[in-house]
Amino acid sequence: MLARQRQRVILSMLETQPSLRTIELAKHFDVTDETIRRDLEYLDAENKLIRTHGGALRIERRDTAQPMLERLQANRAQKREIAQKALKYIKEGQTIFFDASSTVLALAEALPDMPLTVITNAHDCIGPIMEKPKINLIATGGKLDRFSHSYAGASTWSMIKKFSVDKAFFSCNGVDIERGASEVAEIQAEFKENVLPLCNERILLCDASKLGVRSTRFFAGIDVIDRVITDSGADRAFLEKLTAAGIAVD
Repeated sequence: MLARQRQRVILSMLETQPSLRTIELAKHFDVTDETIRRDLEYLDAENKLIRTHGGALRIERRDTAQPMLERLQANRAQKREIAQKALKYIKEGQTIFFDASSTVLALAEALPDMPLTVITNAHDCIGPIMEKPKINLIATGGKLDRFSHSYAGASTWSMIKKFSVDKAFFSCNGVDIERGASEVAEIQAEFKENVLPLCNERILLCDASKLGVRSTRFFAGIDVIDRVITDSGADRAFLEKLTAAGIAVD
């Protein structure tokens, strides 16, 4: 079998299972492990799969948005873990931005009461932060999107332009090693695309299920993301790719 034929079969196999092992593929095709590694490296370079130590992962695609109430229930332990990691990057006196995501909401809930300015377009972040009187809370206002519990639109992100933002904490539906962070909802993608360049440091909070995933609308290239904070279940090979791309990883 020619290499291109073998590679097409490997991709078809990944359509029915999330991962493949090099040793099993070598047996299946009756070739050496090195031959399979070359195939996987080629497909990884073509952004058709994610090469890992000992095999490969398929690139997931998410095209359907979940309502906020559903997202709040998903991967709760991982989101709390990520929030605890993120706290060390928040210092007294800073001005920070929180987006409208369930992962960032976990950070808002964990945030200690300290002298700080928080700007947010997240309706759900307002309640937890209101209970912390030392924090100067600025809600962007704007048109409320009931599906995502967020405020968005030109009036929302233009308000943020008035401030010097030290750090932005944001999330996404998926992170692709080539094209960056993406969202399902156009209104959220457009908002983040306009806001993130206004912030001095951009910190992406995402659990392991979003790594290697492509959603509908890309809003932040790899060059826009300064740091990725994820949970302990994240694939090491994918994190190594982020580091090689110049992104700090926690």
